[in-house]
Amino acid sequence: MKIVRIFGNRLFAFQYEGEEDNEYDRLMDLWTDPVYIRDFLKGNLSSGESVNEVMMAIRDDSENLDDAFAAAAADRNQKMETFFKPLHNEEYHVRSLSKQKARKNYLRLYAIRIDEDCFVITGGAIKLIHLMKDSPHTSKELAKLEKARSFLREQGISDVDSFFEFEIEQADEQ
Repeated sequence: MKIVRIFGNRLFAFQYEGEEDNEYDRLMDLWTDPVYIRDFLKGNLSSGESVNEVMMAIRDDSENLDDAFAAAAADRNQKMETFFKPLHNEEYHVRSLSKQKARKNYLRLYAIRIDEDCFVITGGAIKLIHLMKDSPHTSKELAKLEKARSFLREQGISDVDSFFEFEIEQADEQ
């Protein structure tokens, strides 16, 4: 596993072994791919919802998310914290390496909060159900979040300083 920069010193993403892209780029590509979205919705969308309407919403929302992150990266006054919230709604205190989510209607980006205004994306999903554990594709994302958090802890990462030290070491190894 390696970590790559997405937007400055504030948004990063995991690139898992054997994957061509990091998780952010992979998801943005999937969420704008009409064939992928249509196939996914046909297999997972509950009856009563229009596949075409949801497809359009997902494509538009992914483009809006990407634009919003890019704008935030360009404006140091806008915090990445505005996009990410604790994964579990009942979590009220900031914890070290907490699991986070950014959401836009059906879309979720999952991340680990390294420190204030610094996040590493672990994956994402088109979320059509209430609880993550009730769907195979969102359950997989829960496992990726935990694996990523364990990896960061194993590397001794607990704050932004230790994270950037790790990033330098990772760059030196390449």
